[in-house]
Amino acid sequence: MTGPRSPLGGPADDLLLAYRGTAYFLRWLAQLPEHAYDDSTGEHTVGVRRRTIAAVGYDARGWARLAEEVREGRVDPVTFGPGERQEALELGATQPPRALRHLVEHSAVHLRVEWRDLPAQAWAASGRDDRGRPLRMTDTPWLRACQTWISAVDLGTGASFSDFPASLVDRLLAEVGVHHEPGGGPARAERDGIAAVGAPADVLRWLIRGGESGLRLAAMETVP
Repeated sequence: MTGPRSPLGGPADDLLLAYRGTAYFLRWLAQLPEHAYDDSTGEHTVGVRRRTIAAVGYDARGWARLAEEVREGRVDPVTFGPGERQEALELGATQPPRALRHLVEHSAVHLRVEWRDLPAQAWAASGRDDRGRPLRMTDTPWLRACQTWISAVDLGTGASFSDFPASLVDRLLAEVGVHHEPGGGPARAERDGIAAVGAPADVLRWLIRGGESGLRLAAMETVP
């Protein structure tokens, strides 16, 4: 991880994106009626919204646990033990709407506190995620940022990729090999023999969640 550091040693830009993403997710979660938690209309099947909300809450707990174990100097710090994340998500998805909202709110506060209290040198530490894969502390704010911004859209209450900060869009596109001129110029991406050209946020939406609005689509050989 490169880039500016926060006064406490964490990756400043990623932490800001994570905090803004959390606020964005909570804003759109507040607009989800309780009956819609189990809505199966449109593109959402029964349980999808519940699982989305539960993942945002429990993953925050996992990253907070990792930060706490790193801070306390524990050997082999983890986000979750084997099977713990899946069990938590399955249980969380059965909780009433009010409990799910509280989970997201409280876990967000907990994670922010753990990041705040993490000594500067501890940000260089690594642990393991729920699948046993290596996970650097400096990567956790970026993971949180990606999850909260995208999950807000998945709620289906009005959040949009066009609301995403340009730095988030550019970096997500770069991660899938899509580059474009800075300053709001169009982006171009290819998938399944189709090329899409349009605003970076629209191209990102097409790649991640689909939707052709605002894009020019054509067979790859016909797009300049």
